[in-house]
Amino acid sequence: MNDVLAALMADNDADREKFLNREVLRHAVMRQILCERTGQVLDVRTAVMVTWIKGDSRSAVVVTGEAWDEVAESVTAKVAELGAELEVIDGRTLS
Repeated sequence: MNDVLAALMADNDADREKFLNREVLRHAVMRQILCERTGQVLDVRTAVMVTWIKGDSRSAVVVTGEAWDEVAESVTAKVAELGAELEVIDGRTLS
């Protein structure tokens, strides 16, 4: 909730987006709890939420930062091959 208030009071769009992304990631981590790839308990500070979008269809997973680093290149290439869009919220960059 503090990030929502911070977003409302942010001085610029970049800060506002950072605070809101942290809240989105926090919510996703609380819902999923475990990394889809490793089974480790997720921590919002190091978790990564990956969403691929094609038309009206959206699919998302939350993984540890290390797991994302291992598959980022291949996932990015596959999503591009499918003509989809990729959104990544990386908790490691939201501090």
